[in-house]
Amino acid sequence: MIFFLSVHTRMTPLPYQDFTIKARVKSFARITDLLQQLGATCLGTDLQTDTYFATDNGKLKLRVGTLEHLITHYQRVHEAGIEKTLVYRYDLNPSPEEVAALHRQFAVVGQVKKERTIYLLGIHKIHLDRLEEDCFIEVESIDRHAAYTSRQLKALCFEMKEKLEIADADLVPTGYFNAGLN
Repeated sequence: MIFFLSVHTRMTPLPYQDFTIKARVKSFARITDLLQQLGATCLGTDLQTDTYFATDNGKLKLRVGTLEHLITHYQRVHEAGIEKTLVYRYDLNPSPEEVAALHRQFAVVGQVKKERTIYLLGIHKIHLDRLEEDCFIEVESIDRHAAYTSRQLKALCFEMKEKLEIADADLVPTGYFNAGLN
């Protein structure tokens, strides 16, 4: 039998860091052109359903998609125009037993469906998301190997924001579920 930590358990972040920004966009045409010019690799388009579960700390999410399938527990901390992600759990391709245990142990509190085109560019994972009538870009600057200080990684995320011509006025909170955009 598979058990998850209680929603009241104090969690220790994994040795991983990322900084994330998200912005509303009118169209993906200009961003797609910029990504191609910068040499980004398109991994494809994923049809995703994110199911959120009750937890006292951050977000506990099951993602089921055509490219990505995972269980993750994370928290976003706002730091001057950008969000740092603390990751407590990140399980790629969970088994049916793990998914069933998640549903048994935690109450579902919401769901978001989206079409996500995923790009990779160095340490950056860039998502172009379509939710019903709205379009968004999300930039995650990821360090899985402690290669950067927090300050350096944050600067690299802001640098990518500039390269992709993302205006401050278009920035939104990173979570669709908490942002009420579902």
